[in-house]
Amino acid sequence: MNWTLIRAVFKARKNGLLHLVPATEPTRLDCLMDACARCCLNLGSPRVSNAEAQRIDPAALARTKAGCFVKSRGSACRLLHEGLCGIYANRPRGCIEYPWYNIGGRLYYDRGCPGLKHDRDERPDAADIQPFENFFPGAPRLIVRLFRNLCTRR
Repeated sequence: MNWTLIRAVFKARKNGLLHLVPATEPTRLDCLMDACARCCLNLGSPRVSNAEAQRIDPAALARTKAGCFVKSRGSACRLLHEGLCGIYANRPRGCIEYPWYNIGGRLYYDRGCPGLKHDRDERPDAADIQPFENFFPGAPRLIVRLFRNLCTRR
């Protein structure tokens, strides 16, 4: 289990992120990028697939039994430079999908993301977003369930 990732969840919650709510109304993302970067500063070590890892500097990656992750500085992504993603065009899937989450086949969004707008509908399909469980590779189901409940409680 990746303790860095677990610590990042608690820090993100403390800093107003990972407050997930069902996406039941028209919603879109207008990312504020370097004017915000809250996700990059708080969500830490995104998991990367083997294909994604091929496009990232190996010095920026950490490999564990649970998978491959971008290294972090505290809970900030190591790829963040002057408020912007240093590999934006090749960023990992989890970064591309944020602030959207697929929980049990339903679409959720992180209400802590300041770039969310509720003026028109540009929600992705939940089936196109990786399952919430993918963020916790190797974690026991009970731990994943606890985090899901923590992140979705009002």
